[in-house]
Amino acid sequence: MEEEERFDLGHTVKKIFVIGIAAGLIFIGFIALMTLIGIVIAIPLLKKAYGMMTSYSGESCGHGKHKMKWSRCKSKFDGDTIE
Repeated sequence: MEEEERFDLGHTVKKIFVIGIAAGLIFIGFIALMTLIGIVIAIPLLKKAYGMMTSYSGESCGHGKHKMKWSRCKSKFDGDTIE
């Protein structure tokens, strides 16, 4: 006698659940990888921007260690115009 293969709903649901969990973990890993790549790219850019904004020369405004070297530090803001 031949046995017929029956559709096992429990086994199918279990496989779908495992595949869903695996896809979710892969997606979370991808997001984490993209975040790390973004951080690695952003740190040198932030250091460069910090170096461009700060100065240790005489033509700076500010107090202490962090001194701005932009000319707008010395400008006066009056309404819509900058003098």
